[in-house]
Amino acid sequence: MRRQSPIAFAYFHPLSTPHLEPSDIAQERAFHVDAETVLRFGLVEGDAVVRARRAIFDPQGTWGSLHFRRNGSEADEITLVLNARELISGTGISDLEDSARSLVNTGAASVVIVKQGVCGALVIESRKRTMFVPAFRSSNVFKIGTGDVFSATFAHYWGLEGEDATAAAEQASLAVAYYVQNRDFPIERQHPMLEPVGGMLRGPVAVLAASNTLGNKYVLEETLHRLGELGVRAEHVHTPPTEEQHAALLVLADGLSRDCIADAVALSLAGQSVIILDEAQSVVLENPRLKVILARDFTSALYQAAWATSTPRTI
Repeated sequence: MRRQSPIAFAYFHPLSTPHLEPSDIAQERAFHVDAETVLRFGLVEGDAVVRARRAIFDPQGTWGSLHFRRNGSEADEITLVLNARELISGTGISDLEDSARSLVNTGAASVVIVKQGVCGALVIESRKRTMFVPAFRSSNVFKIGTGDVFSATFAHYWGLEGEDATAAAEQASLAVAYYVQNRDFPIERQHPMLEPVGGMLRGPVAVLAASNTLGNKYVLEETLHRLGELGVRAEHVHTPPTEEQHAALLVLADGLSRDCIADAVALSLAGQSVIILDEAQSVVLENPRLKVILARDFTSALYQAAWATSTPRTI
C-alpha cells in the first residue's frame, strides 16, 4: 500500500523529540494482516488490523491506543512492548508493575514488556513473578531505531522461536546493544558477554560545563534536561566537585580550560567515575591509570554517565 504523501522525521540529536512533517498527515485505509506471528507497530498514517496466533504490539508513542483489540485485531496471545511513559499515560497508574499487571489482568495482553531505557526492562506475565532484563553496555550509543530493533528481535524469539518472554527480552536487549554500537541489525543470536547495566540509579550526576556562551549554555541545559528524561538527577557544577556526593562526573569539554579538565580527570584516580564529552577530540589522556570514558558524541556521553550511576538489579 502506498501512502498519499511522504513523511519525514528530523532529529536535532538522537535523544531529541523528532520533528514530523507534514503536520496534517493524510490517513490511509486500514490494511489487514493474517499470519501465525505478527509484529504490529502504531502508525502515524493509518492502522493495521491483525489476526494472529501470537501478536507483538508496539504502540510507538502517542500514535494509537495501548489496546491491541480496539481496532478489531485478534490474537491468541499478545505481548505489549512499550516504554514507561506510554504505559503510565495509557493506564493512568504511576507504579509500573501495577500498571502493567492491570493490562494483563484485564486480558489486554498476555505479556507486557516495559522498556526503561538505561535501567533495562521489566517482563510482566500472568501468574508469574515480574522479571528484570538489564541493558548491556556499549561504548557508543546511537539511539534512533532502538525500539524497532527491540520489538523485532523479541518478536522473532518469542513469536517465531517460541522462547519464553524473559529469554526473548534478553535477546532483544542484547540486539539493541549490538545495534547502538555498530548501527547494524544482528543476524545471529547474541550471547550475554557484554556487561549488564541498569537497575537502580544510586545518585546524581555532576555536570561540569562552561555556560559563558549561548552555545555552551544550550548544550548544558539540553544535557540536564535529557538526563532527567533518562531518569537521572543531574546538577551543574562550575568546578570539579571535591565532596563525594555525586555518583558520576560528566564533563562537557567545550569551553573549559585544560587545567579545569585536568582537575576533573584527576578525580578518577580517587575512584570517581568520570565521563568526558569531547566532540572536538582535543582531550588527550596521557596517564594509563586514568579510568576515564571519552565520548565523542552527545548521546553516548549521557548514556555512559547514566550507566555509571546504576547498580545491578534483580527481581
